[in-house]
Amino acid sequence: MSQAFKGENVTQTVIQKRHTNGCSIPNILKRGNRYSLHFRLPAGRFFRVSLSCDSASRAKFISSRLSIFISLVKSARMEPAQLLDIVQKMKKLEQDDIDRYLLKIQAGFYAAAKKIPLTVRSTLRQSDSLAQEKSNALHFGQLLDGTFKQYVEPISTDSVIEQLGSQFDLTGMEDEIDYLASEYDLLWRHYCDAHLAFMENRNSDYRQILSSMRPDREYASIPAEKPQEQLIPAITLSQAWEGFVRFKSDWKPQIRQGNEKYFEVIKAVLGADTSVTDINRRDIKNLLEVVEGLPRQNKKPYNKMTIQQCLDLDEIPDDDLISSKTVRDYLKLCQSLFSTYLTVEIGALDRAPTDKVRYEAQSKSYGNYSRTEMRRLVEHFTTLEDWKKWVFLLLSYTGARRAEISKLTVSDIRFDDDSQWHYIMIEDSKTDAGTRQVPLAPRLVEMGFLKYVQGKAAGEKLFPEITNSTQLTRIFHVIRETLDIDYMDDYKSRRIVHSLRHTFITEVQKTNNTQLVQQVVGHEHSNIGQTQRYTHRFTVSDLLPVVNSFDWFK
Repeated sequence: MSQAFKGENVTQTVIQKRHTNGCSIPNILKRGNRYSLHFRLPAGRFFRVSLSCDSASRAKFISSRLSIFISLVKSARMEPAQLLDIVQKMKKLEQDDIDRYLLKIQAGFYAAAKKIPLTVRSTLRQSDSLAQEKSNALHFGQLLDGTFKQYVEPISTDSVIEQLGSQFDLTGMEDEIDYLASEYDLLWRHYCDAHLAFMENRNSDYRQILSSMRPDREYASIPAEKPQEQLIPAITLSQAWEGFVRFKSDWKPQIRQGNEKYFEVIKAVLGADTSVTDINRRDIKNLLEVVEGLPRQNKKPYNKMTIQQCLDLDEIPDDDLISSKTVRDYLKLCQSLFSTYLTVEIGALDRAPTDKVRYEAQSKSYGNYSRTEMRRLVEHFTTLEDWKKWVFLLLSYTGARRAEISKLTVSDIRFDDDSQWHYIMIEDSKTDAGTRQVPLAPRLVEMGFLKYVQGKAAGEKLFPEITNSTQLTRIFHVIRETLDIDYMDDYKSRRIVHSLRHTFITEVQKTNNTQLVQQVVGHEHSNIGQTQRYTHRFTVSDLLPVVNSFDWFK
């Protein structure tokens, strides 16, 4: 290891010869039967460290896993010492590693088994019944019994591989993995037995099982290891962009400036700190949908807005939306970043999330969902957890905009004495018409929305979890895809989260006075000419028929 940073005064011709002599693996040098990591540093010296192996497949494995970090060191964005530390940890799973891992698992199950009395008491306080808890322990115990039959693979195999695969090379370690997984399942079975024994008041059996689960004294003195971070840290989207810009050093200033602006949007939608390995095709498709709804940022008033302000906009006039060509430019940039650079150039990805993603020009107008599609959407919304459930149900039953729902506070949910009904007071609006009262639909009250509100402190935000409207767009995209609802309607109009508002307006207009509908959704009153000066805002009582006139479940 002491030769890791040794400079060598040899010609490039000699280095090339040594590199290719019996070894064609990138950044790997073979001397005799031994392999070393070997490449030129920015300052001209060479990084070289032995891989302590004589296997070409092992050397190729290490080279592929370290390719992104080799790239970072070559571009002076990572210290050679950091790479050296990573290389030294890239080792085969050894017996000492197996013992430590097994001790860690055993200690974890033992600690959980000691807490069984507390767990049972907690369950009784919450449900007054242990039937389900007992059924679960019995079921898992029976399931784990299959582990000890030779023709059944241990249940914990995938967990063991996932936990150890980030730290060690598991190539050819099938027997060791099978052993660890079987021991894992056996400890799990003991835990289930202990749980059942305690719940059935077999306290002596519980104590005996607990004692048998205690880690051996020989290993009990080994200090608990801190949770190890993944051996190969994931590269974030921002880090990937920095390397990509260096890779594209031949960009002309104008092209680079334009791409930097595009990346600000990409970063806002996908997340600057998101690991590139966590970005999938669905995320790219969602990005393109979001981009389609952006305004031209060289046009007033959008040229004075931040990226996030533009992303949060709803109901942008068709003439102000970006062109289809610009959307394609976003896709091309993503393809260059994820496919050309991250996948082909540095090998950070096995497969680019942009693969098979296509974009065809769509109508700029918003489409509607059918009654059947709305029923499926709303039924799905009711299955969501906490704030997500109520945000999407409010969008479906009020026709409000994303930003209006996102900014609601607890005090915005009020009670009208005249109608004896609750309503939403939307005040955070840029227009007079946008400031309005929206009666709560009976279905929302029936499903418990008021109880959700009562559980929050007065004055606080109703949905503090929402930091920007893009969150809702991303979540809705997944829901729509899960329910197999097409992005476009029969008229090739786009259907996104904002289409919930369009669908609501279309539905209530069928049976209600136009001016009532306009006030509920925050539109300026129209078609009333000179009478407008004598027309005042309608009351909650006047507006109730609008929200009472339909129900997506019917």
